[in-house]
Amino acid sequence: MVKELVENALDAGACRIDVEIEDGGLSLVKVADDGEGMDAADARLAFERHATSKLVHPDDLAGVTTFGFRGEALPSIGSVSRVRLLTGREDSGEGTEVTWEGGRLVGVRPGPARTGTVVWVRDLFFNTPARRRAMRSPSAEAARVSEVLASAALAAPGVAVSLTSDGRFAWATPGTGRVEDAAAGVFGGGFVRDMVTVDRTTGEVRVSGLVGLPRVSRRDGRRQYLSCNGRPIAPQLLRRAVEGAYTGLLESGRTPVFVLDVRLAAGEVDVNLHPAKTFIRFRDHGSVHRAVAAAVSQALAGADLMASGLASAARRDGRRGSHGLAGTRPDFRPDLWGPADHALWAAATTGGRPPGGVGEGSTPLHPQETTGGAVTPEAASTGRRPTGDPGETVLPVLEPLGQVAETFIVARGPDGLYVVDQHAAHERIIYERLLSRLTGGREEIAAGRDGEDGPVASPSSQILAVPVTLDLAPGEAEAVSRSLGFLRAVGFDLESFGGRTVVIRAVPAPLTGVPPARLVTDFLDRLDEEERSCPGPSARRGLEVGFDEARALRAMAACRAALKAGEPLSPETMLALLQDLAATTEPRTCPHGRPTVLRIGLEDLRREFSR
Repeated sequence: MVKELVENALDAGACRIDVEIEDGGLSLVKVADDGEGMDAADARLAFERHATSKLVHPDDLAGVTTFGFRGEALPSIGSVSRVRLLTGREDSGEGTEVTWEGGRLVGVRPGPARTGTVVWVRDLFFNTPARRRAMRSPSAEAARVSEVLASAALAAPGVAVSLTSDGRFAWATPGTGRVEDAAAGVFGGGFVRDMVTVDRTTGEVRVSGLVGLPRVSRRDGRRQYLSCNGRPIAPQLLRRAVEGAYTGLLESGRTPVFVLDVRLAAGEVDVNLHPAKTFIRFRDHGSVHRAVAAAVSQALAGADLMASGLASAARRDGRRGSHGLAGTRPDFRPDLWGPADHALWAAATTGGRPPGGVGEGSTPLHPQETTGGAVTPEAASTGRRPTGDPGETVLPVLEPLGQVAETFIVARGPDGLYVVDQHAAHERIIYERLLSRLTGGREEIAAGRDGEDGPVASPSSQILAVPVTLDLAPGEAEAVSRSLGFLRAVGFDLESFGGRTVVIRAVPAPLTGVPPARLVTDFLDRLDEEERSCPGPSARRGLEVGFDEARALRAMAACRAALKAGEPLSPETMLALLQDLAATTEPRTCPHGRPTVLRIGLEDLRREFSR
């Protein structure tokens, strides 16, 4: 009901929409807007079934730009509640008031002159008690109203939207036209500070909005908002395109946060697929999917994924300097906003950047500038370096200063202090070295001899002076058989020795130093963990390595060859680790998507010490 009434207000050209509910909407739903309003005849006609002013010619059906044209909202609502509608046009000397109750007209009379429309819906389902008993609790209904209204507000950032529940203000958006301000109004300024701006046009498709940094990902798939031409639609329609851009940046089972709008010609979208119009069909879904993936990939490539949470915590505590409210709208209500929202509003009205934005106080890392091209999902997962100088990286030159708890390396950089997780960093290094061996190993296997002795060990393999035999459990034997092609491609020379015994003659060079039998068993244990945490087929197809190979690579990189927490490192070892990490294509995360590097910018340090 709230969705229908708000969409009617948006179609009427409203610049402000105020929604008020009581008891989750069961006692009262009030929607007031400042749109164009209706005259007396249209106000009466609006309660008739199938009436609409949104279609003029049958051809309008092919390119619907309004939110709906069924004309069913008011008559359906009026049949199960007590409705009062007050409306007026700007050029009219008086308004019109229509009262409707339980599906019948109670009265039509002149009302106060007011541009726009106000709808009061009281006692929902008063005449259908079974329906009323089937409603959820008032708190659950209120939460659902807030979610639906938030989707509309984020899809229309140029409209000021507010929600009041049981007499208490819930949230409001300022209607500046900036999605950052709308998101700050709904979720708070902290939400925006953890988001990255997206704005890219690919062909005829423009994608704009916000995507979350990996550290604010969710496990429940919430905080995902998608709209097409300003119409809120189901996020799952393009969720895979967004998630594909996060390949290698998120842990298994995590989902990204995003607020995105896709713009394309109205004739390229069929919105008549679903009664609620939340599911639509693109004439060329592939081009839209690619445009979204490219836009999000570009935004993430230019984002500072290693920013510290130190400054964010300081800003949440209110230590924001002297930022004040630079300006207000006549209808802006400062009493409903917190300090962070005042600052965001000040930035919006002065054309500046919101204080405390992503990466504030430090120099953002821009991979598309330092590598000559954006870090694509393929590059993050397969190790393919972006186009540009292969010697450049997204991590600056770091000077190790020491260890903390023999787990983290503290290093000095040109733009602040860096803390590196030695285990996660070493995992990334091993992963990409194995990946390089894998992509080259296929050709060697294809060109080598495939006899009983298996492929000839390559220079990137370490041949063992004495071959090692390993007895496998039944399940392990099946796993080794399934992974044999991968193991040989990355540098193992391994073959059956009768029954469930295998003989290991060579190991990958990056894994030299670990007992060969332990390498294989550790790989099998971690491969089982990978398969249990991320079962079934993957949507990440089309990459240079398949999903199963990528999963095996992650398992191998996490084996005992990687440095562990609690291992003391010499200054020379720390320096070598940092240099090797900088040479990888994605030094910011380990193969499982966990962060490897945390940066504390110089401005963050100055702010914390009040300098």
